[in-house]
Amino acid sequence: MYRRSFWLPALAAALFAATAFAAPRDNAATKKIDEAINQHYLATDFDKAEAILAGTIKACEDKCSGPVLAKAWMYIGIVRGSGKADTAGATEAFRQALSLDAAVALDMALATDETRQAFADAKSSAAAGGSGGGGSETPPRPPTSAVGGMDCQPRVAEVQSRRAIPVSCTTDEEAASAELQYKEYGSDKWITVKMRQRGDLFVGEIPCSATQTIGTLRFYARAKDSSGDTLDNYGTKRAPIEIAIVNETSEEPPSLPDQDAPDRCAEQEVCPPGLPGCGAGARGDKGWGASCEETRECSAGLVCANGTCETGGSCSADSDCGADGSCVDGECTSKGKSGAPRKLWLGLAVGFDLAFLSGDEVCSQDSQANEGFACFRTSGSEEQYAFDPQPNKANKISGGIAPGTIRVMAEGQYFLTPSISLGGRLGYAFNGGPKAGDKAFLPLHAEVRGSYWLGDTSAVGFRPFVHLGGGMAQVDASLRVTILDCSRQSINGNVQPIDPSNAHYESCARGTPTAQPTAAQLDAYKKLGQAFVGLGGGVMYAWAEDMGVVLDVNVMFMLPSSGQVIEPSLGIMKGF
Repeated sequence: MYRRSFWLPALAAALFAATAFAAPRDNAATKKIDEAINQHYLATDFDKAEAILAGTIKACEDKCSGPVLAKAWMYIGIVRGSGKADTAGATEAFRQALSLDAAVALDMALATDETRQAFADAKSSAAAGGSGGGGSETPPRPPTSAVGGMDCQPRVAEVQSRRAIPVSCTTDEEAASAELQYKEYGSDKWITVKMRQRGDLFVGEIPCSATQTIGTLRFYARAKDSSGDTLDNYGTKRAPIEIAIVNETSEEPPSLPDQDAPDRCAEQEVCPPGLPGCGAGARGDKGWGASCEETRECSAGLVCANGTCETGGSCSADSDCGADGSCVDGECTSKGKSGAPRKLWLGLAVGFDLAFLSGDEVCSQDSQANEGFACFRTSGSEEQYAFDPQPNKANKISGGIAPGTIRVMAEGQYFLTPSISLGGRLGYAFNGGPKAGDKAFLPLHAEVRGSYWLGDTSAVGFRPFVHLGGGMAQVDASLRVTILDCSRQSINGNVQPIDPSNAHYESCARGTPTAQPTAAQLDAYKKLGQAFVGLGGGVMYAWAEDMGVVLDVNVMFMLPSSGQVIEPSLGIMKGF
């Protein structure tokens, strides 16, 4: 009795562990099935519901149990039959479900009478020995009739999954180009393929990535003139051609005239968002010309070639490669692209300093000693004004922007990631003010900065950025100031120079002049720096992947002689 009570729990635990190990994705798949039905199907978003169910089946691979997979296929039948009124598609899905689990039950609450009949037909077929392979027991549906005057091949109702679909078209119009638009099952995006001209034919291909999942694939074709206007079509966006993608079919795989059909592609894992334990094969959303490292980063229909998302296949003209592509040696490449995104950028820039100036008694000896001001007579003399003007009379800057120094700088940026760069500027500043006391103008500009770039830093066009940095620099900016000059006073109607030891000078400097001080104008320089921290931003306009002009605005906070400076600069940079 003791041994039996010991082995029974152990056996149950072992069976539970084996079941959990054999179907590790059952719980996650069941949650996705519930989401597809309770959120999307009941909200009448039938395409979204079917896409999640199909993606869940594909993501399960061999890691979900038969009953769970059968449940997913049963609900695909519900979506097709009750939601989309596609009885043939519902029957096909039910056959798949019954082949996985003969005991799978139909959700009667969601099934219409037509859907219930489709389930009964599928069940009868399974009982009679039919397979769930996707079309061997029933004749294929006829091809969709096309709207438009173009003549396109193939005209098939079914194509085996994981097969590329070559398409060839002719038109009686004088067409300069043609394009193929397709939408794979479960997707809401139309993908464009530029068709190549081959004699009287325009040829293109719907890639294997669009036929991975069983369901309905839709496409149409358009012929265009040299201006890009549509001349003729085979189907339309509102009335596309429909092809059923199935596991097995008796129809021959499609091919171009006088060519063999492309080989069947390897199966890819397709994951709906949020399903744990999968996702390595999901396709990204990067479009033509975006930087990439692997094909799975690119949208369906594109491949990662030379570091960018591009259409595969050959070409005979630039028009085959879209607005952002060019035909080079028979292959489509992005215009201006010659490899991976550039990591090192070098260039030259010219900057113009604009300083904010304000202050009272700016040309007094105290201000010149402690506030960073230095005043000089407007005669052009480089001898600093060494007197005290009459206080509380003029001698002030109420506030304004003053032009200052000009900088020529060499600049470098190294991209640590596609969005973050570290770099700096080294240069020489001109137009500094005269020597103030024993301090001469520092013409050196040395700066380090980190930048964050917005958007695609490998794309042709505008590339905005923001930056933060700091370094060494001095900014000299000046405004003209009117003073009452105590060193030159009118005595008995005569203007006379007054020595600082003179009583008239002392009384004037105290604000109680005993003689009339004369008005004078001085150039008041504010000497800011010689260190700074800065922040700002700008934009590069790249006319090629490796060349661009840069407009930069740097706001500098100068230290220890404090003040704010705006430094717009314009430069040119090249990537390596």
